[in-house]
Amino acid sequence: MYRNTYVEIDNKIIEENARFMCTNFPHKYNIAVVKGNAYGHGYGIIPALIKGGMNAFCVSNLDEAIEVRKYDKEHPVIMLEPIDEKFYPVASDNDISVCVNDEDTFKDIVKSYEKLKLHFKVNSGMNRLGFSDKQALKKAIDEAYSNPNLTVEGIFTHFHTNGLTDREYELNQKRFEEITSLIDLSKIKMVHLDRTQTVFLHDAPAYENAVRIGISLYGFSTIYPFSNSIKGKIRKLQREFNNKRNHVLPCKELKKYDLKTAFSLYSEVLQVNKVKKDEYVGYGLLHRAETDEYIAVIDIGYADGIGRKRTGSKVSINGKKYKIVGEVGMGMIEVLVDETVKKHDKVTVLGGEIPISSITRHNGTTMYELMTNVDSLLERRYK
Repeated sequence: MYRNTYVEIDNKIIEENARFMCTNFPHKYNIAVVKGNAYGHGYGIIPALIKGGMNAFCVSNLDEAIEVRKYDKEHPVIMLEPIDEKFYPVASDNDISVCVNDEDTFKDIVKSYEKLKLHFKVNSGMNRLGFSDKQALKKAIDEAYSNPNLTVEGIFTHFHTNGLTDREYELNQKRFEEITSLIDLSKIKMVHLDRTQTVFLHDAPAYENAVRIGISLYGFSTIYPFSNSIKGKIRKLQREFNNKRNHVLPCKELKKYDLKTAFSLYSEVLQVNKVKKDEYVGYGLLHRAETDEYIAVIDIGYADGIGRKRTGSKVSINGKKYKIVGEVGMGMIEVLVDETVKKHDKVTVLGGEIPISSITRHNGTTMYELMTNVDSLLERRYK
């Protein structure tokens, strides 16, 4: 708010991505995954997601759910993780749906006497959260139906693999069907199993009427077709052979989808130093000037979520790319530039001409981690 370091989000692109997913992979309920400050984009994207066709939201915890409610009072907001019983009144007052992950959680919900909407989590193979016993699940759901304070709004699971090269996706689905075999799924408002990666690869089962869409809303896909090069064709044949040998469920043909990124992180040059040959820059004697150099100091660092692994990667200033040298500090980075760079020049740190995918490769991380690490206190500007 009080710096020239900020995140800019193109909400038109967010809306287009949402519309693409709702049009091409339609469900009765298109649930936007906005965990982690909407993957670092901030909750100012909520109106754009609604315009694009998303009609429900899911988050990790109650803090995130409250933030979503500031932008949307109408659509379901679902927590995918359980919360402490002392927070049930807050969930009830804000019409936020709670996760029921086991028998103990359900007992706490009943004892609370709060009016709550429930989403029952099934453990289909990830072994993280959820009911594994079908009798226990049926008992809890039957009791919820008979309780005037409770509404069975949804039931869901989370696949721990996309099934592209293994059988676990298929086995996860079968486990879900077995654990819910004593329940009439058609009576439940939302049945959601799939996520972005799995909807790209598999047809939804007949009983599923909702889908959680996450990473694709932000312009990313972790599944890409092979190239038409000889190497790409060989890799495709190898995968097909291995899948057939291992009895892997056939997938849809891989495609490159028309999704665009909407996120850019900008900062500014605080100072430009002329450093003489053999002088050092930054902490720890890590960068020694090989010749007389120009070093620009940029107003961003690891406290803003630009981790120390960014050292050696590039930023863009006035349309030209420059290398981060020394070591990323808490609030500043040093960049090897030329004499054309001046104080207050705008710096693209992430997005645009500095593709997010290239930085994830450089850092040896994922888009999820990179984006959610960007400090939520940095101003988000929406256009």
